[in-house]
Parts: sequence; C-alpha cells; structure tokens
Amino acid sequence: MDRIFIRFIKQISALAILLIVASLLILRFVPAIPITPSFLYIIIFIYAFTVLVFKMLLKGQQDKLSRFVNLYLLVNFGKLVIYITIIFIYAYLNRADAVPFILTFFVYYFAFTIFEIASLLQIKK
Repeated sequence: MDRIFIRFIKQISALAILLIVASLLILRFVPAIPITPSFLYIIIFIYAFTVLVFKMLLKGQQDKLSRFVNLYLLVNFGKLVIYITIIFIYAYLNRADAVPFILTFFVYYFAFTIFEIASLLQIKK
C-alpha cells in the first residue's frame, strides 16, 4: 500500500508541475485565455485535497467492495461541497476575477479527478 501511495504522489506531483508550466505558458503567450492570478493556490489546494482523499480511499479499498463504493461516493460528495463553497466565497469576494477563477478551478479539478480515478482503477487491476 505504501508503494502504491508513493507512486501516486510522484505521478500527481508531475501532473501538478505540468499544470503549472502549462498555465504559465498560457498566461505568457495566450493572454486571451482567462486564467486567474490565483492559479497556483488552486493547484496546491486541489493537489493536497486529492492526496488526502486518495489516502482515505486507499485505506477504504481494503474493506468490502460495497463499503468502498459508499466511502468513495461520500468522500466525493464532501469534496464537491467544499469545492463549491470555496468557489462561491472567492467569487463573492473577488467579483472581477470570478469567471477566470471558476474556469481555472474547473479545468484543474477535472484534470486531478481524471487522474485520481485512473489511479484507483489501476489499483483494482
């Protein structure tokens, strides 16, 4: 289990670095695409949350399949509630940056979620 988690940390760190580099390149060379100046904080937050959730799911995967499915659904529902709350609070406090923040958050959330699901599916194999 520790070997799987360490491999996950390495791979998700590579994804985070790739997203940072891509965001910096887009900011520099394609300014028409709206990226929030807070993109680095979004990446760090989603990265940390994804690692925490993956660790919980990795422990829960040792139980019966029905328990794992319940844990997965509960954890992802909680994660969505927290993410939506953060998005609404930020958008309310920083109305000028609301649209770029929401779009950037969604893209990063989508990338990290796809990676998390792919990693969980690899473990099952």
